[in-house]
Amino acid sequence: MARDRYERHEGEARGLAELLPALAEVHGLGPVMRAQRVLLEWHHLVGPTVARVTAPDGLHRGVLSVWVKTSPWMQELRAMKDRLVADINAGLGDPPLVTDLRLHFGGGRLVAADDPVAQLRAWMRRRQRPAPRRPTPAGPERAQTIAAEADAVEDEELRALIAAVRTRWDR
Repeated sequence: MARDRYERHEGEARGLAELLPALAEVHGLGPVMRAQRVLLEWHHLVGPTVARVTAPDGLHRGVLSVWVKTSPWMQELRAMKDRLVADINAGLGDPPLVTDLRLHFGGGRLVAADDPVAQLRAWMRRRQRPAPRRPTPAGPERAQTIAAEADAVEDEELRALIAAVRTRWDR
């Protein structure tokens, strides 16, 4: 079992390079770490020319989303898709991680290819979702003001709906 490989044994010191793979396996992080390697090693996996005009965005069920800087490059990469998938998988080792590429036009979303830390930060920012907003109900005085403002609406059903929504969200 992988756990045995990182348990402390009396008198034995183990290096981090030896422990990390076992820890990743025990905690099920292997696939996540391999997916992050695509981002961190993009420049080496696809080569400097392609890396200069592209940036990986995310990997979902084997489909790698890639931002492409220009339309001509988008056409070129469509023609090279099979070779790029093969190069990426060869660079990451078995089992194959990427089955297809989904190319997106978006030059403004590209980050310098030679700065993997900046690429990782940009990728993480795109992945962060804002917390869902919760309604902040209006207080009694504000609710009366909202009701008075809603009275200007002639349609009774619409007036009730507007008043209810505005009161629930204090807007």
